[in-house]
Amino acid sequence: MIRPLRDCLAGLCLLLVLLASPLTADDGLYVGQGALDPEAPDLDAALLQALDEVIVRLTGRADSAVREQLGLGLGQVRTLVQSQQRVQVPLVDEKGEIDTAIRLQVEFNSSALDQRLAEADLPSLGRERPDLLLWIAIEDEQGVRLAEDAVLDAVLAEQARRLGLDILRPLGDALDLGEVAATDIRGGFLSASDSALERYQADVPVMLDLRRIQPDLWSASWFWRIDGLDRSINLRGDSMAALVTSGMEALLASLVSRYGVRPDSLGSRRQGIVVAPIDDEVQYAEVLGYLEGLSMVESVRVLAARERSIDFELILSSGGLIDALTLGGLLEVQQTLPDGRLFVTFAR
Repeated sequence: MIRPLRDCLAGLCLLLVLLASPLTADDGLYVGQGALDPEAPDLDAALLQALDEVIVRLTGRADSAVREQLGLGLGQVRTLVQSQQRVQVPLVDEKGEIDTAIRLQVEFNSSALDQRLAEADLPSLGRERPDLLLWIAIEDEQGVRLAEDAVLDAVLAEQARRLGLDILRPLGDALDLGEVAATDIRGGFLSASDSALERYQADVPVMLDLRRIQPDLWSASWFWRIDGLDRSINLRGDSMAALVTSGMEALLASLVSRYGVRPDSLGSRRQGIVVAPIDDEVQYAEVLGYLEGLSMVESVRVLAARERSIDFELILSSGGLIDALTLGGLLEVQQTLPDGRLFVTFAR
């Protein structure tokens, strides 16, 4: 999803919010959309497109060959469907005009699809995803500036929804402009965004230098940093939308490479975790609900409670627990105890 923080036209903002509605905690990652022609809707093609959307969101691989690798023909795909409906979504064309489109929205069986991914030994990215702070500099006939473009915002919103990326845009206020300039973005100087990461509580800095070279030719340079390692990609194309799409797909693939996990080859395993201090029933309920919602956690049970600490036992279907806790922001792993349990406190 995208969470725009800048001022914009109220009507367009409302449409973008609807377009980029947040993924639900339980099954939103497994909901995809496929385009429908109002005059001659092809439901089968839309169904396959919806599944491809879910697959790329999970695996970071934006090609239909993954569906073939999973052995999912049309017949098998139909067995994965839990629900489907036609939805109307807002679109913004290259002139900034607002239009709508009809899509088939499909919810797929998460357990069955996860099993397919496990059998193919494909890593996948769960619900625990880093917040991305995206800075954009754009150069066109108006000159060089920090991006304020309704069409660009619409493209970003749609791709954030399609790829399951959580994107924050800076306010662009005096504090932001005093720290990050267009020249920093164009040069990919990601360290300029360090203070802003703390301000916006984001995990990954991302910069996009977008330039119109000719009336029908654009260039885009993407820069991002994960765990202190800088990455970048340079693209050219005939439309701004295509370069945004390709760049965000590359960013997702990079996140899957770092945070993606495979189901445990030894089957489900146990992990002890000690959370302290827990001062009241509200904090206990918050911790329990949070642990139960982690994508690799099959079940949670309480082993013991002493003073202000509680011992939990988690049954895990895959690795990545520490990364998930780090990205979640609620809890912070302090140390691994001699018996293998994790000692965890509330993040500050």
